[in-house]
Amino acid sequence: MPAYDWFVDTENLPVMRIVTPRNVDMCGIYGMSFAYYSLKERMPVILTKVIDYLSRESSKIKGSCGASDEDIRNYIQYITKLKNDLVTNKPYDLLKVDTPEAKRWNEWISAVDSPSYFLNTWVFTECYVYRRLREGCELNKTLEKFDPFDEQKAQSFNNSLEPMCIVAEKLATMLPPSDKDKRKADFITLLKICLWSNKCDLSLSMGEQVKLQNEGVKKSPSRDVIDPFQMILDLKDKILVDDSAKIADQVVVRAENIAKAIEGNTSLKKCSCNRLATSAGLPLCEQDEKPPEAPAGEGEAPEGPPPPPCPSKFTVPQSVMFDIVCDNAGYELFTDLCLAHFLISQKIVQKVRFHVKKIPWFVSDVTPVDFQYVISSCAKSSYRREVPPDPKPDASEDSVEEPPRVVSSDSLQQLASAWEGFVQDGSFVVMCDDFWTSPHVYKDMKRYDPDLYRQLQFAACVLFKGDLNYRKLLGERNCNPTLGFEPALQGFLPAPIAACRTVKADLICGLPKGKWEQLNKVDEKWMEKGDYGVIQFCGKCEPLKVSDRPCPMYGDTCRGLVCS
Repeated sequence: MPAYDWFVDTENLPVMRIVTPRNVDMCGIYGMSFAYYSLKERMPVILTKVIDYLSRESSKIKGSCGASDEDIRNYIQYITKLKNDLVTNKPYDLLKVDTPEAKRWNEWISAVDSPSYFLNTWVFTECYVYRRLREGCELNKTLEKFDPFDEQKAQSFNNSLEPMCIVAEKLATMLPPSDKDKRKADFITLLKICLWSNKCDLSLSMGEQVKLQNEGVKKSPSRDVIDPFQMILDLKDKILVDDSAKIADQVVVRAENIAKAIEGNTSLKKCSCNRLATSAGLPLCEQDEKPPEAPAGEGEAPEGPPPPPCPSKFTVPQSVMFDIVCDNAGYELFTDLCLAHFLISQKIVQKVRFHVKKIPWFVSDVTPVDFQYVISSCAKSSYRREVPPDPKPDASEDSVEEPPRVVSSDSLQQLASAWEGFVQDGSFVVMCDDFWTSPHVYKDMKRYDPDLYRQLQFAACVLFKGDLNYRKLLGERNCNPTLGFEPALQGFLPAPIAACRTVKADLICGLPKGKWEQLNKVDEKWMEKGDYGVIQFCGKCEPLKVSDRPCPMYGDTCRGLVCS
């Protein structure tokens, strides 16, 4: 790893003035790593800004939450202690709230070898700090629904209205049915839009607003417009690994194969009554079109909803699905919604599942509230701007002047209306499992949350967005940068895996030989700025088999193909 230029406090902290060794976990103990810098400098600033927000906007918070002055003071004191414990490397405190999820956290804390901020893995400590920040709200009942980052996320959305309007207008041309080549080109373009939207990360910027910018171009009226499609061209050399064409090809092929398997699946038709076939989305078998009459002397059929097919017994998904494990709210979530809309409109998939965080997380990560906020804000958006054309140096007096370019929110409003419909009809599904706000890396998902792992197995592809997801995909391990993406996943293969990430932490895989050394010579801090990106893909995955575990809803009562 390249050396960094910050002060390493070896006198007051148990850290070493070295970089992170190869093939070990990222940890604050390595003073010349970005993990150390984040714990020593970035996270205390984030916590301080939450304290400042509580003090500055206490009247507004009290009005919206019904909190008292004492509630606000208690939360400020709680965060102040958390910040002090962090910077002085105190042992982790156990959570005090009495919930099953908090009890699991306490089990994990008690199980680690070095339960303190700088000595444990970086990802565990970061996740622990944000979980504690949430606990401070849970301990003050009036603040249970309070999001300490809501103002920053709202401002970030408003700052991105212009690029959203431009993307929305262009997306309208990508949604009608198109030929194979155009569909592939549009798919690739939207993946790159999703990649560069990951620059808008309020955690990396310590809560400061991040705005998209035109890169390395001469100023002109037209280039004063922040055009994400132009950014793709400007930044084409900044994509270090580009598997976007592979993703576009293989997702389509796998989705088609799943659709054929669903169409040809007869197991549910053979075994069950018409209610089960209907609930599974299958046509009725001929012998079931008319329900048989009950034999004389027997009671009527039981009332109530039909029993759902048992997910633990499926070897074929019920529908063709694409999953997105979201990162940031605001503009990045908007681009994820655009990709999802494209996949459904082109009939590549039938459903897109968005995996979001249940609680406020890493400043700007998407929560269910943020998901609804982005769609509703797009629906209510009001933006219009006229941009004059660039002057032509060889224009004559008789030449006709070009009209100005109009950037408006008309298309954005139309998209939002469609997205509201997708949410209502189930084409868009929002999921928020506890695992996403746990400290565990993804190679351990099957151990800690086998039910979520199995849910992911139903997807044609799972797209992981952003830096935290990337770190967890790689197991928070400082692997050799030339290691391939598949071995870097360390056996996490529930479905084909795609990753879109701008580089904002000092671990990476899949680089061509010599590229990492070349970039370090240009800029030793290139891995912390988000200037470079990767789009990576692993098509290998575990086959979907009958689960050896009962389904989570019914446990040991699960029998056959029907949940009793």
